[in-house]
Amino acid sequence: MKVGPLHVVRDATLRQWQALQDVWSRFSKELDSGKGKNALADLVRDQTHALLHSPLAARIAPSGFSEPPGPDDAADRLAVERVIASYRKAVAESAPPPTPSMWDRIGREKGAFLAALNRSDEATVRRNLGRMFTNRLTWGLGQVDADHPELLRSPEPTHLHYRFTDTVLNLAEAVGAARVTSMAQNSADHLQPLNRNLDEMYTLSAAILGFDPSFPAVGSAYGFRLANALVSIDSLTHAYTAYRFRTLGAGSVFEIGGGYGCLAMMAYRAGVRNYAVFDLPWVNVLQGYFLLRALPAGTVSLYGEPAAPIRILPYWVLDREPDKSCDVAVNTDSLPEMGRATALGYMPKLRRVVRDVFLSINQEAKAPVPGVGEQHCVGELIEESGGWERLSRNRYWLRQGFVEEVYRPVS
Repeated sequence: MKVGPLHVVRDATLRQWQALQDVWSRFSKELDSGKGKNALADLVRDQTHALLHSPLAARIAPSGFSEPPGPDDAADRLAVERVIASYRKAVAESAPPPTPSMWDRIGREKGAFLAALNRSDEATVRRNLGRMFTNRLTWGLGQVDADHPELLRSPEPTHLHYRFTDTVLNLAEAVGAARVTSMAQNSADHLQPLNRNLDEMYTLSAAILGFDPSFPAVGSAYGFRLANALVSIDSLTHAYTAYRFRTLGAGSVFEIGGGYGCLAMMAYRAGVRNYAVFDLPWVNVLQGYFLLRALPAGTVSLYGEPAAPIRILPYWVLDREPDKSCDVAVNTDSLPEMGRATALGYMPKLRRVVRDVFLSINQEAKAPVPGVGEQHCVGELIEESGGWERLSRNRYWLRQGFVEEVYRPVS
């Protein structure tokens, strides 16, 4: 009979392990026994799938809302005129991506808005963009949804409140503003990690970041109030990525798939003055509007305009960029959702334009998309394409189920 490896453990150490195991066993049994009877047990069971910390004894931040632009807002009218002109120039040149993706369906759902863009209906476009976070325009482009304002007004905390508190601590841990708890070292703190002063964590994180991680009052934005500022899950999440740009020494950044523009805004606040977003023309409209309203005049240029520190461009313009023209390329929560040939086609393009590294922050569960097929794993796309060396792979600090990887182009 073969006996496996034997380990000698001190009796005191063994008793400590057993005690810790008993604590977790009792905690789990309490959750199970309280199902349907204990609201806290139900909360833990229902919410922890989306959190990186237990919500036990979590503190909750007050919600905050902003108003849509007024009818006499000249800057708002000018932003709308510019995004319409840029969109019409782009669609006159555009060709569909090589393979279907979930974004084809999402684009079709915006049919009425796209029709308004095509006929240059400034009143309709302006009305929609002024409420972009409370209608369906930004769905899928960030951690936002038209249902969220109602949840934020709930008299009782919802999953959104717990997600936000979790994100505040995630950022604080990521930048070193809060210590990571340990079940083995201090089970009391570890079992209630969100029971902390949120204003203090946010203020300490902002000091380490060195820039403002709050959210602008654009597009009827909503979120939470911390330290007298409007803050959102997205603003904290993208603030961390902008912080990573600095640690990677990025003076210039190309973003593939830019959401509604939040990361570009945070990058500018973090000091990046050469930033380009490449995306679908209708998504460029949302990015352009958001950034034109959120950042100082002269900061943002749209397709067909003279270049500014932040350029918002249709995806095919990446092919026109010079070799080795950016320090860092970044993709967050995007490549897995593209059609396979489209996503794979970006790999040699990025390898051509990147001087230093490609930063990928993506899920890789490969969930199926009806009518399209399963989503992709960036690591597998990189391996199939070839020409990259992976420098690091880590669980992502800010969101459950995401991986942060850094790749370097090689000959």
